Amino acid sequence: MEFSKDELDFFLRKYQEFLKIPSVSATGEGINEAASWLKEFMKELGINAEIVKTKGHPVVYGKADNGGNKTLLVYNHYDVQPVDPLNGWKYPPFSATISNGYIFARGASDNKGTLIARLLAFSKYKGKLNFNFVFEGEEEIGSINLGEFIESRKEELSKSSAVIMEGAGLDTKERPMIVLGVKGLVYVQITVKTGERDVHSSVAPVIKNPVWELIKILNEIYDGNKVKIKGFYDNVKITREVEELLDKIDLDVEEYKKSLGVYSLNFEDSKELVSALYLSPSCNIDGIIAGYVGQGSKTIAPSHAMVKMDFRLVPDQNPKKIYEELERIVKSHNGEIIPMGLEKPVRTDLNTAVVKAMVSSANKAYSKDPIILPNAAGTQPMGLFYDLGIREIVSAIGVGTPSSNAHAPNENVKLENFYKAIEHSLYFYEDYESNNYM
Repeated sequence: MEFSKDELDFFLRKYQEFLKIPSVSATGEGINEAASWLKEFMKELGINAEIVKTKGHPVVYGKADNGGNKTLLVYNHYDVQPVDPLNGWKYPPFSATISNGYIFARGASDNKGTLIARLLAFSKYKGKLNFNFVFEGEEEIGSINLGEFIESRKEELSKSSAVIMEGAGLDTKERPMIVLGVKGLVYVQITVKTGERDVHSSVAPVIKNPVWELIKILNEIYDGNKVKIKGFYDNVKITREVEELLDKIDLDVEEYKKSLGVYSLNFEDSKELVSALYLSPSCNIDGIIAGYVGQGSKTIAPSHAMVKMDFRLVPDQNPKKIYEELERIVKSHNGEIIPMGLEKPVRTDLNTAVVKAMVSSANKAYSKDPIILPNAAGTQPMGLFYDLGIREIVSAIGVGTPSSNAHAPNENVKLENFYKAIEHSLYFYEDYESNNYM
């Protein structure tokens, strides 16, 4: 498939326009402007689009009825991460600067590039597939109000036969990736408070130190190798089909370590590393705050200690049950726990129509076999759509690569990959509409 120069110029112009509008969900900067721009562009393309208010940032929702018997739900997010540290950027983060065949901007890869590529492909699509477009503005802060929006449009959205989530992108060899699911998430904040204020450390023998109390909680949760929460591993499901998918992934351990900028990994064997990354649940400490951490010394016993933790889950772990057991542990030590995100793990079957259409369209666009992952190592709000009764949900058709610096300074996308994502999207729309894959 070849696009004319005029078409390519149009594609790039809309991409740059979108990138130049800040849409930082953490601060709210530019959110409403970006949503308005997106709604107007969707209307230009013939999509019945509206801005739906939520308790937080709005959802841009669009419908296109082309008279077919299938409806595809296209999910993306228009919000982006903060740009900090600003001094790490070569170009202003919302300048959408083009240099040596790459475009640099916050959101270029995650997720404005993929979002706009799918809309541009829709502008060229001539078939009968119907569309529901759901573009949220809070993915980077945990999709706080997406569930409420989905519930409010449940009747319409549940008629969708399949969902494509934000794109998985390309691997280090620029092969398209198709991700069949996501890990679930339990994100919590745990606080231990032992007094109204910090006190002199001379009284340490007679008081409870909240840091030691917090350490007791953490030791009851995790032993350094395994999560100790009762029943945590009971429902972990790994099938032979999933293992066979991972057998095809040739991850270079040293290259992967270098890409992360870490000094060591828990696994030196590639297969063990891949298995842990995609099939193992995890327990992670995101941050701890306690006591005096300023320059020099200050002899105090602090009054409180706080930790933020996340647990990544795999099918068929239940985030609600795991949270309830966490809550029991924390309260048994007189601590407080706040849930900050519960998302279920989801995985689509390899032999579904949406996966087969995604594979065939990837072959057409890239002239190479895609890499199929059973699930992402991270989390998206895929479970919210699964709860609608939709069982064909994948992440694919992304514009970024591991070197695109998503969430970091100098986020970038190779323009060739942006155009390829438009091509892949268009092939997918056509393949998913025209083939039943029985």
